[in-house]
Amino acid sequence: MVRDLNYKIDIVAVPTVRAADGLAYSSRNVYLNAEERKQAAVLRKALLAAKESGKKSAKEIVDFTRKIIGAAPLARIDYVDLVDATTLQPIEFVQPNSLLALAVFFGKPV
Repeated sequence: MVRDLNYKIDIVAVPTVRAADGLAYSSRNVYLNAEERKQAAVLRKALLAAKESGKKSAKEIVDFTRKIIGAAPLARIDYVDLVDATTLQPIEFVQPNSLLALAVFFGKPV
């Protein structure tokens, strides 16, 4: 959007700030109870496992990631997709600038 609308804004990517259990700090995560929070740590585990798996096909990566997340009984997967990080369009194989995007719910909808 910044590029499309020619805004004079620099977007600087930084590492996600995480709690000791690997869960990202987020205003939404404060709504999780102890068990939901414990299970939500599977998200970081799944992302790291997908990265380290050496898989190159989007289908393989997505299926692999879904299987890991699915091991958490309270996880409700909305989506897991391999996309181009700039366009957010789905891609079929890992390439430079790839992003594994996911939305997973734990607990009650807010």
